[in-house]
Order: sequence, then structure tokens, then C-alpha cells
Amino acid sequence: MEAGYGSAAHAAEHLRRLLQKALEQAFPGCETEKVPVGTSQTGGQWFFSSGLVFSCAAVKKISPAEAADRLSAFLPARDAVFDRIEKSGGYLNFAPSAQWYAACAAFLLRNASFSAWRITEEDFGFFAGASPAVKEVQKAFVRLCSVLRGCRAEGLLELSCPPEALSLLKSPQETALLFSLARLPDDTGPSLLPSLLEVSRAFHRFYDSLRVWSSDPHLTAARVSLCLACGGRMQKSLQQLGLLCVETKQHFTVSAQK
Repeated sequence: MEAGYGSAAHAAEHLRRLLQKALEQAFPGCETEKVPVGTSQTGGQWFFSSGLVFSCAAVKKISPAEAADRLSAFLPARDAVFDRIEKSGGYLNFAPSAQWYAACAAFLLRNASFSAWRITEEDFGFFAGASPAVKEVQKAFVRLCSVLRGCRAEGLLELSCPPEALSLLKSPQETALLFSLARLPDDTGPSLLPSLLEVSRAFHRFYDSLRVWSSDPHLTAARVSLCLACGGRMQKSLQQLGLLCVETKQHFTVSAQK
């Protein structure tokens, strides 16, 4: 697989190449400065999406539906990044494949680092004075820290998590949390807090529905790893926003084990 496979950035660039090739075949001479690829959510499921259809329709003076059909004819039905294409309101939506989600989990875990073991409501002043969005994120992070303390106390952090275990993360709640983590920007910008808020809500949906422990030790290990990746990413984002200060000692780094 290519370097970066499993990241949102790699998936977006991969889809740009596929769409550019389809554009050249379906609409020769129709050029665009950069093929648009973003993300969208429908019915609780995340998609990579593109509005390339609209520019093609405008240039060729045809309906978006016809432009979507012509572009789709030159796209693969599925590949390593997506397993199906849906057309919705003129957009082409690409549903991530199970293979991509497993790679996404591995990518997130590669540099996951968490050290906020002792964080409680007190560290956020019991959420006093925070905006509703910040308060919601802080509450989710406190809950996540509590979950991870419980995992450590029960010895779940010691479970082996081989690469194939990550493919077990396939429920709607697990994949939604993976996708929301993959969407988190690395830099501090206007989209960081809204993206972090989506991660917080995805974590609540995951934990309220599934918890962590399972009768399958590999699934348990995969869910623990997912929680650690979530903790590491949320901790980093909160620090970038200036909303969290933790000691740098007692870091826990996790990666898929062979």
C-alpha cells in the first residue's frame, strides 16, 4: 500500500486522481483547477464526497444527474479506499471500505500518545465559564479519561492487538468514531473545535452502544486501542486550543502489535 494509506488526506488525494481520470474520459476538454473532494455525513454514515458533477454540468449544459451518470461510468465500482458510490443531490459520495477503516485505525495508532490519566472535572473547573461547545468536548474527554483509567486498572492495556484485530472495528459506531478522528485537522484553525465536537459525540455514541469489553479478546484489544487513539488525538487538540495542560510524563504510546 502507498505511504499514508488510511489517512483522510491520502483518501482524498486518491479520489482526486480517480475523478480527474474519469473527467478526462467522460468530458474531454473540460478542465478544473482542482477536483473538489470533501466529506459528508448521511444517516449517521460518513462519506468522502465530490461536487465535481456541478462544474461538469455547467460547462456542458446538462443536468447534474446526467453528469453524475457519465462520470460514474468511468469510475471503478470499488477499490481499496471505497466499496460503493452513491449519488445524492448531484454529489458523488464514496463509502469507505472495511479495508480502509482497518488501515485508518492502524494509521491513527501509529503515533497515538496519551498522558492525561488523572484528568477529572476539577481540571476544567467543573466546566465553569466554558462555551457550550467547549463544555461538551471537555465532558467527553473527562469521560474518556475515566474509561481509559478503568481499562488500565483491569489490565486491558496489556492485551495483544495484532493488525488483523483492527479489522474487527466495523460497527457503525466504531467506524463513525474512526472517521471523525481521521477528519481532525493537525493545525489550529477554525475547523478544529467543530471537528473535535464531532469526535466527542462519536465517542459517546460508541461507548453508550458498545462499551469496550467483549467476549472476543482481539475485539476488546482493538476497542481499547481505539479509545487510546481517541484519547491521544483529543488531548493533542485540546492542548492546541489552549484548553488543557497536562504533565508530559506517564505517556502511553500504542501501536498495532505483530
